[in-house]
Amino acid sequence: MRNKKNVLMICSWLDYKLRLGSFFMDQASLLSENFNFVLVNFRPVKFKFKNLKKIYKTEKIVTEDKITILYIYYPAFKLIKGGFFLKLIEKKAFSILNKILKKENIEIDLIHAQGVFDAAFWALSYHEKYGTPYIFTEHNQFKLRNVNRKKIRRLDLILKKSRFNLVVSNDLIRQFATNGFFYDFVNIGNLVDERLFNYKRNKQGEYFEIMTVGAYDPLKDQITALKALKIIDNLNIEKIKFTWIGINAWGIGVDFEQEVNRLISSLEFKNIKIEIIKIASKAEIVSALQKSDVFIFTSICETFGISPLEALFVGVPVITTQSGGVNEFMNSKNGIVVPVKDFEALSGGVLSVMNKELQFDRELISKESIAKFGSEVFIEKMTSIYNDAFVE
Repeated sequence: MRNKKNVLMICSWLDYKLRLGSFFMDQASLLSENFNFVLVNFRPVKFKFKNLKKIYKTEKIVTEDKITILYIYYPAFKLIKGGFFLKLIEKKAFSILNKILKKENIEIDLIHAQGVFDAAFWALSYHEKYGTPYIFTEHNQFKLRNVNRKKIRRLDLILKKSRFNLVVSNDLIRQFATNGFFYDFVNIGNLVDERLFNYKRNKQGEYFEIMTVGAYDPLKDQITALKALKIIDNLNIEKIKFTWIGINAWGIGVDFEQEVNRLISSLEFKNIKIEIIKIASKAEIVSALQKSDVFIFTSICETFGISPLEALFVGVPVITTQSGGVNEFMNSKNGIVVPVKDFEALSGGVLSVMNKELQFDRELISKESIAKFGSEVFIEKMTSIYNDAFVE
């Protein structure tokens, strides 16, 4: 008899080399004491007749934590949106997946789809064919733009048949409801690994250090951050540094360095030293956070806001826009919440920290954040959900 249940985690996005979807790998690693995990990412490939023999391909990676990741490549046809041919594609992809699992002597007990589009759709199809129960977690903004009616009906079925509909914030529950999906949801929050992100006392550096983390994107609205910094720059205060990490963090094949540099140059900063880092490892982000005095976050809309939470884990006070998910962890002890796009309020918040009008207990910020969103809480929460999902 097997000691551990096997969980097939279907990930809507996952790239081990680029560390995209690293949360999925972290979750599997944390829960691996109680469950066995196989992570799979179904990857569409543009169909070409000349590559007919190589339509379906697989790739296997075993991480340093001994978590198996499978990439299953399948043909994508521009004109095929569903129906008979899509079922054939799914059938073949599942056949390839099951051959790999059978070879490894793995029998799947539960599917955990990470993301509605498109992991949960794969989970429902697998459930319909093999009867395997599934749950899903939605992380992204829930929107139905360019989603056809047939897929929306299928989504309704996903929500009905899932053992648990998990979300990372109450804001996501509102987003589902706004689109007419009134189901039971479980808010599981999010996870930051305190083994890496934690408080460390550092000596005061030469500069007052302001920091943000995030890919360059209109939804992240970094222009508001730069406008706020420009107000501060005009005050002719010396020894201020702004570090922006991760302008290319989403790894979509576009380098935003020139565009970001043009944007910064157009504002003609004279006093604030600005450093742009295109992409960084988690260890590098932690190192930068531990030297920072304040973290700013200017997103217009967030399901949660993992970057500001990572800052809080390190004990850095956060000034953030009211973007939705931040309500789950922001309070008067750890920072300031300002309206979206309000660069004047943002600059005022930074100045209040700089001038010590507002002071924060960094060690307390870290302890309280870890107590609510650290690994122990997450393990307990997800273990209970998994065990309940196994029950018929």
